[in-house]
Amino acid sequence: MIDALRAAGFSGIEAEGAVIHARLWASSVEFTATEEGGLWRLALQWPLRASADQRATWTAAHPMAPMDIHLGETRVSFLAEEGDAAALAQWAALAEEAVAQMIRWRRAQRIPGEGM
Repeated sequence: MIDALRAAGFSGIEAEGAVIHARLWASSVEFTATEEGGLWRLALQWPLRASADQRATWTAAHPMAPMDIHLGETRVSFLAEEGDAAALAQWAALAEEAVAQMIRWRRAQRIPGEGM
């Protein structure tokens, strides 16, 4: 899977035990890849607790990348076969869209005068 992630253009790729860490691009957030029953779960977490309604709306619109709460943070995940370049491109687009949405949700939570 490491070779497939590199070929797909992801950066900062390194393995730590059974977990592969990578970034969408060099200055981007990190996501993980873990093998599950012959497929790879790609997952990205964001320091935000999206509401149940927000998660349900996201998941209804993006069933290939469901959103949940994992270890107290909002997570999107995606299952892909190893080496599936089209799936990795789809993951990159969905992950970018999820980050943009979670940033909008976080900004909407701010109170006046709160920093970035």
